[in-house]
Amino acid sequence: MRLLIFGLLLTLSFGYGQEPKLHGRSILEKAMTVHDSLDKWKAASLNFHIQEPRISNPHRYSILKLDNSKNTFELTRNRETHISKHIIESDGNSIVLLDGKVETDTVLIKKYRLDASRNIGYKNFYKLLYGLPMSLENMIGSVLQTSNSNFNDESCYKVEIELKDAIISKFWNVYISKTDMTLKGVDLVFPNKPEKGDRIYFEGIIEIDGIKIPRIRHWHELKDDSYSGSDLIIKELQ
Repeated sequence: MRLLIFGLLLTLSFGYGQEPKLHGRSILEKAMTVHDSLDKWKAASLNFHIQEPRISNPHRYSILKLDNSKNTFELTRNRETHISKHIIESDGNSIVLLDGKVETDTVLIKKYRLDASRNIGYKNFYKLLYGLPMSLENMIGSVLQTSNSNFNDESCYKVEIELKDAIISKFWNVYISKTDMTLKGVDLVFPNKPEKGDRIYFEGIIEIDGIKIPRIRHWHELKDDSYSGSDLIIKELQ
């Protein structure tokens, strides 16, 4: 279905002797098809060991469990000498554990961000970031503009979108390779605060049940392209 829609829009966009018009939604549809040719993302189950070094925390590791068919989420992360676990069950029940138990010490809850109300934010962030570009399908509010652009020295389509709900920001630029229609990176933009924002460079692919997921994400400050951290899928867990 995605390929049919893409082909139809592409055909309509051509005029005799003219350059094709750029349709952002059809470009994103094509990228989704390239990354998920069997349309499995909606029922995908991910279980990853991730290394997430940051300038301020170079030894951060997480285990992500995300099951779209059951609508469940679990994030396990090292917190200095502790291990936290953020859980959302299929009925929406939200739980946070520290070293295997519910923590009542308000100092530790604040220090390690153990408030259960944060779980939905974690879930939305990881589902969107690790499901790109497929996860955009139900999250886009509108496509604002589409243009040709170079990203990391590669010729790309730049699709500027507004999300229905902010994930860090509501405004994202998505870069799709003209060569093979794969996802190359995104900008997280704050139109009214140009000094803010992030640019994420994607590198490599890990294939899970036929879904091609970018394996490495390098985070840079949008204002000056300075490095701030990375997310690396170390391996798939069973």
